Amino acid sequence: METRFELIEDDIKSESAVNSPPPPLSDAVPAFKSSTPLPSTETAEVTDPTPAMAGPTSLARKKKGTALAVKKVPKRPKSVRGPRKPKSAKSALGSEANSTAAEDASDEDDESDNGPYCICRGPDDHRWMICCERCEDWFHGECVHIGKDVGESLIEKFICPNCTTDDLVTIYKKTCTLGSCRKAARLTHSPPSVFCSDEHAQTWWERMLARLPKARTKAALSDELSQEEFMALLSSNLATIGGDGSWTLRAPFSGKTSELNGDGTAAEERLAQILTEEEKEYLDKKANARFKLAEETLLCQKMMTLVEMVQERRRAAISAGRFAEDICGYDQRLDSIGARDAFAAFVKSPEGEVIFQALKVDDPLGEGDEVRGMCERKRCKIHSGWYKMLLLAAKHQIKEMADQAAEVGEDERILREAAEERWRRRQAEQNWVEVLDG
Repeated sequence: METRFELIEDDIKSESAVNSPPPPLSDAVPAFKSSTPLPSTETAEVTDPTPAMAGPTSLARKKKGTALAVKKVPKRPKSVRGPRKPKSAKSALGSEANSTAAEDASDEDDESDNGPYCICRGPDDHRWMICCERCEDWFHGECVHIGKDVGESLIEKFICPNCTTDDLVTIYKKTCTLGSCRKAARLTHSPPSVFCSDEHAQTWWERMLARLPKARTKAALSDELSQEEFMALLSSNLATIGGDGSWTLRAPFSGKTSELNGDGTAAEERLAQILTEEEKEYLDKKANARFKLAEETLLCQKMMTLVEMVQERRRAAISAGRFAEDICGYDQRLDSIGARDAFAAFVKSPEGEVIFQALKVDDPLGEGDEVRGMCERKRCKIHSGWYKMLLLAAKHQIKEMADQAAEVGEDERILREAAEERWRRRQAEQNWVEVLDG
């Protein structure tokens, strides 16, 4: 009985060796040293690709025990026959087709857009990118240190590092005032807002109010407002929006100026009813001072005009060949420039009136001489640089008088504003004086 089982095991071993895949060349010699003869179907079964995949399974099953291997003996020849050959061929062709399609798809993805882009000169590898408005090149957000949330919400115009100059830079939108938000404020909406939404505006006010103490303690010496005091301040008319858009406290008695007569009276008539006699006299003096400064400024401008006319006469004499380039050409009628009263007298004189009416300087004697009245010395040291010096002196006087006129105007403005505030305070206080006959 034992001899019978040993013969069956030898048959199973020889059959599994035939059904297993061809071994390497180094292992081929020991595999064919078995004393058991090979089946007659050896050549056909070795060339079949399907039994090659079933070989490891048969080896694994053989290790489980001899009795199990005996039960599988009748089924082994059926599993390696021809009907499985077409099915294995189709599966091989399908696997090859799928692998080819996958390689083609991967090649198309790799070759879709290889660039080069960005400062790294890399491809479009599906990372977030932003376009430069100047060179129209695309840049990876990581390479230019710009996140996707910032680039899509807060950049108005992007300029890459290669195109950035002192006058050409990236323009950002104003960020929502809520600190944790990275969205743009609604500055272009009506009404404009420094928040991206009404919810963020409400959140910002709630957070600011939560930082204030709920109630002021009796022993507190701090000027910090409590929550109730702050809300009362907001609901009152003591707060306003400044010129720069910031929230500020309203100046005392700075409401709309009331019209005394109620019918749109002119500003001067209104001030005449507000100002005292002393204030009116002060404003009259300041007005006279501004008028005198304006007259002096006009005289300085005429001084500059006279200097220009004398210079034109000198150039005409040089063009006519009467003077050389190094001739002085100073005119004696320039002596009064810089002296206010003397020049004012010259302007009012008959000669001065003729000059400024004709806007031309001629012969002092009226005989048509082209050079009479001008200094004919070469490189004159007395009048050296007279043209530039007289012009600069006149311009300096004009600047000084403009500063003085500004100071006088500021004094008038302060007095008028004080009178307006005094009138508004009286209206707010609703005080009056009653005169009783004794």
